[in-house]
Amino acid sequence: MAKLKRIARRGEKALRKIVTRPAARARQRAHAREQTDWQRQGAAFADTWLSPGRCARSDDDNPLRAFFNARTEGRGIWKWDHYFDVYHRHLQRFRGNEVHILEIGIYSGGSLDMWHDYFGPHCHVYGVDTQEECLRYQSDSTSVFIGDQADRDFWRRFRTEVPKLDVVVDDGGHQPHQQATSLEELLPHLQPGGVYIVEDLHSIGNRFVAYVSGLIQTLNAYRGIADHANPERRKVSEAAGFQSSIESIHSYPYAAVIEKRREPLAEFVSPKHGTEWEPFLR
Repeated sequence: MAKLKRIARRGEKALRKIVTRPAARARQRAHAREQTDWQRQGAAFADTWLSPGRCARSDDDNPLRAFFNARTEGRGIWKWDHYFDVYHRHLQRFRGNEVHILEIGIYSGGSLDMWHDYFGPHCHVYGVDTQEECLRYQSDSTSVFIGDQADRDFWRRFRTEVPKLDVVVDDGGHQPHQQATSLEELLPHLQPGGVYIVEDLHSIGNRFVAYVSGLIQTLNAYRGIADHANPERRKVSEAAGFQSSIESIHSYPYAAVIEKRREPLAEFVSPKHGTEWEPFLR
């Protein structure tokens, strides 16, 4: 009899799974459709904005743009102009300090010069490219590595030779699988407070932008509990591993920036201060 009961329980459990699986899949499909609808609504709103036309820019307040504009001969630099504002916003705190920066994609070597000029004499620049001609840009303060950024074994070897990185600028092959592989191998290796920049995310529907959207979803994960007895911990959400290490993700035209926290975060806390509260929300 006991054996029959165990068999019956297993049968009931299996039946519940059969019944609930279609419902779960239906909810997932409905959620995916809803996400797509919201994305379309946002894109439709963005399309209503009118362009003001061409605007003049000044390089007076941006040393990176000033360096680029002064480069009329010598080693070439090829960047979207608005990237200089992105760089300066996120990297200026490193200037004048010891900083280790990696740029994926050397091309003609001009941006290696730009980073040295921007960060100062305590900067060490690392460059990665697939072309061996780029080895000629190596110097005492510039290390050049030849390898494929989509090769995880290459990055494992790189990390053993470069134990410290503060900044990564991915201006390499611009293919989503290359960008994702490099980020997955290097972002955990980046120093606390480090900055990771990925360039040239062109076109609507870019697959690496979709990848970054997944990171943003994880950054907004909520595991909250409410403590009505303690206003200092009125709401608390435990930080997942990614949230604990990553402070922010920024999206710009054709570029994404990820900033790591200087110190790991264990939880998010929403205190409630004050003595006068409207009755419609507790």
